[in-house]
Amino acid sequence: MASELFEDIKRARAEKRLSQRDLGRLLGMPQSHISKIESGAVDIKLSSLIQICRVLDLELKLVPRKSVPAVEAIIKASSSRLTEQEAPRPAYSLEGDDE
Repeated sequence: MASELFEDIKRARAEKRLSQRDLGRLLGMPQSHISKIESGAVDIKLSSLIQICRVLDLELKLVPRKSVPAVEAIIKASSSRLTEQEAPRPAYSLEGDDE
């Protein structure tokens, strides 16, 4: 569970195109501490975790175990729709060409 959480933090940081150093600057933490957090090498305080989530535009919620599969399915569906919507459109299309 914790390792999955730290992987999510790392993924969110990468999606925002932030280096560990950039994230550290935004949080007032050294890059080495961000590295330790992402690798699970430190026991992070809840207040620090909340601060990291806010900076990365993530929401930290407690979910009842029986609801986890449903929540994960919603997140997966939502993120795949976002990916499709954000995909770059081609500069041209072969449909409708009159040549």
